[in-house]
Amino acid sequence: MKISCQKQPLITVFLLTLVSIAYCSLLVSEAKSQTPKLLSQNEYPQNFTEAYQASCKINAVTKGLSTEQAKTLCDCTLNQFQSKYTLEKFRKLINKAAKEETPEELIEVGEFCAEKLID
Repeated sequence: MKISCQKQPLITVFLLTLVSIAYCSLLVSEAKSQTPKLLSQNEYPQNFTEAYQASCKINAVTKGLSTEQAKTLCDCTLNQFQSKYTLEKFRKLINKAAKEETPEELIEVGEFCAEKLID
C-alpha cells in the first residue's frame, strides 16, 4: 500500500485518534448494557457517537487539522464505521488497535476519509 506524503499526516492523525477513542469506548461500555436495542445493528448509541466525535475532533485539532477539517474527518470515519461494522465489531477493532498493530479495516477507513478531506 503506497501512501503519499500529503496523506501520511492525516492518516497518522486518524490512527492516533482511534487509539484514544478506544479509551473513550471503555468509558461508555456500561452505557451499552443500558441502551435499548436499536432498529439497525449498525446504528451506534448516541452516547457512544458523541464520545467518539468529541475525542476524534480534539485529537485531530491537536494534531494540526482545522476545526472544520476535524469535523469532516470525524463525520466521515464515523459514517464509514457505522455503514461497515456493528458496534461490537468496531469496539473489537479499536481495542485491537490500542493493544497492537492497527487493523487493516481501520486503515482503509482512514485512507478513504483522508482522500475525501484532500479533495
